[in-house]
Amino acid sequence: MLREAILLALIMLLGRSEFFLGTALIQRPIVIGPLVGLVFGDLHTGLVMGATLELAFIGAVSIGSYIPPDMLSGTVLGVAFAIKAGSGPETALTLGMPIASLMLALRTIVGSPLLVALGHLADKHVADGKYKMFTFDVLVVPFLVEIMTSSLVPIAYYFGSDAVTSALGGIPEFITTGIEIATGMLPALGFAMLAQMIMNKKVAPYFFLGYFLLAYFSKSGLTTTGIAIFSIIMAAIGFFKQDEVKEVNLTDSEQEGYVLDEF
Repeated sequence: MLREAILLALIMLLGRSEFFLGTALIQRPIVIGPLVGLVFGDLHTGLVMGATLELAFIGAVSIGSYIPPDMLSGTVLGVAFAIKAGSGPETALTLGMPIASLMLALRTIVGSPLLVALGHLADKHVADGKYKMFTFDVLVVPFLVEIMTSSLVPIAYYFGSDAVTSALGGIPEFITTGIEIATGMLPALGFAMLAQMIMNKKVAPYFFLGYFLLAYFSKSGLTTTGIAIFSIIMAAIGFFKQDEVKEVNLTDSEQEGYVLDEF
């Protein structure tokens, strides 16, 4: 139990290091889920659970003032508890979503005041000309704050694993059936959130084209992988066509005696 908690703490540390690597997306469930599975010696189950959580969190992207749930904590604890209890992806999703929301609230209550105070400290160091201290304030101190809040995850696993496992074992069958149904609906909600951000009149035709291709030709052997390949080809055609249109327009302008002046 202690070994697993320590390894989960290291996974949390890796996920919190994402922004040191230029937003590498390593804290996404599709990456973290298999790592948690490795901790428990079940890579396949971790991958399946991580992919399920990824579908639910696919639209959870920070835009403007919106802060999405803490998917890293939700994935680590959700997958860990589900594998420990011998349950399936629906349990990981059922546990992961509320855990992610709760951890977001805790990080906001505990971490935000500390970061605000440290922001004022960074301003003071700049005003005093202490630029090395300012670098320390910007790079190191926020990471230490993340470590403080992230330490709750391995602690919660260490002290709550047996309780959660026993509670999951006592859930009636009709509730688990409802959870499985909800698990099938949440990925659709995640895609809807993503579509709401990117959908416009230029993108919509391609979206519905892919959907109906899969709906009508799936029995003929066409899979999502095939649709993805066709999509890449169409994107490449559109990209090169766009360059041709620009070249034609530029040639027409030159023929009319137009001189391009960027200044």
